[in-house]
Amino acid sequence: MAAIIGLLPASGNANRLSGIPKFCLPLTDKQNILEWHVEQMLEVCDEVRVATRPEWVPIVQNMDMNIKLIVREPSTMSDAINFMVGEYNDTVVVGMPDTYILNGPQNIYKELFIETDADLVLGTWECTDELKGRVGQINIIENGKVIESKDKVSDCNFPYMWGTMLFRKNMIRFIDPLSDHPGKQIQNWIEKGFDVTSVKPGGRYMDIGTLKGLKQLYKEMDNA
Repeated sequence: MAAIIGLLPASGNANRLSGIPKFCLPLTDKQNILEWHVEQMLEVCDEVRVATRPEWVPIVQNMDMNIKLIVREPSTMSDAINFMVGEYNDTVVVGMPDTYILNGPQNIYKELFIETDADLVLGTWECTDELKGRVGQINIIENGKVIESKDKVSDCNFPYMWGTMLFRKNMIRFIDPLSDHPGKQIQNWIEKGFDVTSVKPGGRYMDIGTLKGLKQLYKEMDNA
């Protein structure tokens, strides 16, 4: 059985938080957001790979995590994922280390492993009004099949958004490194006949890549 690889691209330029890497934002006094994602991934993946920029290598190394650290200053997130994967072409889990699931399942990545022949499994959550137009939204039919996807479209009214990905078989090979983000390619994959399905792990998806989102998370955690 082939190994399962987990990917966490943490090499953005941190423009939204005035140069502070989003992945090192604290969740508690003992764990930051990247450590949380790595801990979750290690429960279901044989290896977790984290890509980061050269200047942030000491920060990641200081976290002392069981990961394969990849140094990369990518042009796009798709480029980072392609580089992280290398020649591997089997099961790949992808997460976004500037997000958090509040009151979610014990492991958000474990929820992706369903019995299916789909090429791509998306972890999905209800899209709140504050996130509409800022995330990748999807149209889902009763059996969980994803029939349409729109990425950061302001007038999109699809009720769900995706937040995690599980690429099965050799589906990971179809990520175009020239595309800004893999989410922008979902609609193209659907139109080409790839089978895209979804799961609903539960909880509330929180984008903490902005100061507003981070403050909202801390407020919600204090009230829990």
